[in-house]
Amino acid sequence: MSLSGSGITRKGFLDSPETYNQPKCYVRIGDDLKNIQCYELVEILLSTRGFESLVCNEVTSKCVEVRSTDKLVITEVSGNEVFISVKEGDYVKQGDRLGYIVTNKGEVRGLRSDVEGVVVLVHEVPTSRPSKVLVFIKESGG
Repeated sequence: MSLSGSGITRKGFLDSPETYNQPKCYVRIGDDLKNIQCYELVEILLSTRGFESLVCNEVTSKCVEVRSTDKLVITEVSGNEVFISVKEGDYVKQGDRLGYIVTNKGEVRGLRSDVEGVVVLVHEVPTSRPSKVLVFIKESGG
């Protein structure tokens, strides 16, 4: 990150604003893709999932398609503070680190994936205290 006009680069201090972009979420209706808010997609994924959907992370240029026949594993993460280290489109193996939780006692605990697959969506529940994040993983077929 360059400070304006100074030519100073501060690595590791703050990520560039582009890395904070939210993913783009779509639902397939017939042959058309309809752009929807990702919180709406969470409700669809948590329900019977009659729709096919697509989640695109423009920062990493990766899209993940979810079909009605795909098996989704939902990992609920909650704690005083939650830090997720995976993004939409990332491939994770069983046992890979998904993030960290800071408990009310200040203990730091790592969170690992129970399955192998592709991260479809990382959704922070906005009004939840303690903090709650849902990580949707499309399980690999093998």
